Amino acid sequence: MSMNFGKIYPGQKPAFISRASGRVELIGGHTDYNEGFVIAAAIDSSAFVSASPRDDNIICLYSEWAKQKHEFAPSSGLEPSQNCQWANYGRGVAAYLCQEGLHIKGANLYIESSVPVGAGLSSSAALEVSLANAMIHTSKPDWQIQPKRLAQICQKAENVYAKSPCGILDQITAVAAIKDHVILLDCRDVSVRLLPFDSNACSIMIFNSMVKHEIGGGEYGKRRWQCEEACAVIAKKYRKVKALRDADEVMLNSVKNQLDNVQFLRASHVIGENARVLAAAEALKQNDIEKLGRLMNESHYSARDLYQISCEQTDFLAEQLWKSDGAYGARLCGGGFGGSVVALVRPDAAAKITKNVRKAYKDRFNLNSDVYLAKPWQGTEIIDLA
Repeated sequence: MSMNFGKIYPGQKPAFISRASGRVELIGGHTDYNEGFVIAAAIDSSAFVSASPRDDNIICLYSEWAKQKHEFAPSSGLEPSQNCQWANYGRGVAAYLCQEGLHIKGANLYIESSVPVGAGLSSSAALEVSLANAMIHTSKPDWQIQPKRLAQICQKAENVYAKSPCGILDQITAVAAIKDHVILLDCRDVSVRLLPFDSNACSIMIFNSMVKHEIGGGEYGKRRWQCEEACAVIAKKYRKVKALRDADEVMLNSVKNQLDNVQFLRASHVIGENARVLAAAEALKQNDIEKLGRLMNESHYSARDLYQISCEQTDFLAEQLWKSDGAYGARLCGGGFGGSVVALVRPDAAAKITKNVRKAYKDRFNLNSDVYLAKPWQGTEIIDLA
């Protein structure tokens, strides 16, 4: 990393690198903003921010992806940039860190990432968390902030500055995950339980459909609104229901005639998905990978038929994986409308499955699916170069 730092910032070397992982959601699609449950893992694809201090109070960002520089003076009232959208992740994080009381010192920051953009693997959250930790480490390395609070700041930066209505899953995975574990996240109180994951017994594979999803693109926000509408109807009858996480199928069916068909489908998915996530956590505790795989398959059916967020390409990838020898299960992951399919496979079958699925996908769509073999990874770290 940081090989080109001196070209962008002549005569300088980075003092450290801030790294944060992308994430793969094993199960729990669109449950996060309904205050439900999700199981996810940080993966070994990461966003890297190389950093060196400056003598003034200016933050200079350089994105290797955008091939562009952007400078700003951090303050609690910093406005979003109108003409440099990618820089808003950094501007938002800086503004909210200032509001938390951190005096941000100037720094030259060089951003590079191995998390594919638009693949549903949380490239934006990896960027936010790595930038936040770079600013903290440059300004006051011993500054104390709770991981949960840091995740909330990064989520707010994405919601407000990048205008993307994501839930908290991506950011909390980056700040809380540890190697060889997946996390069970309760999205209501943002509490995390770590569950061991044996990578020697089961590999996580991610098949990128190469159809880019865009969660600021309208359909994601529409799903949130449909869930809120359904929840409001249920809550009128059942006072304890504050979010769809509190509802069950009996409650939903009792108000079915007050919901339109779309609202009913959306709520059915969320209620069923929450139950699947809790069952998957039990399966992981028992190391029952076959059951976990079956639950992942059911999750994809629900995302396809009830939440209607899959597409022809991700459905095809999932179907190819379901019939592959050595695959335990597969499902659409991330926001949907493209993105990736995640599968659990026997390690000795991974190479053959990759070859067969990529060939079938190429034959069907004339697209080359990028495939990643992922291990549950440490979510974030500072790599000292001194």
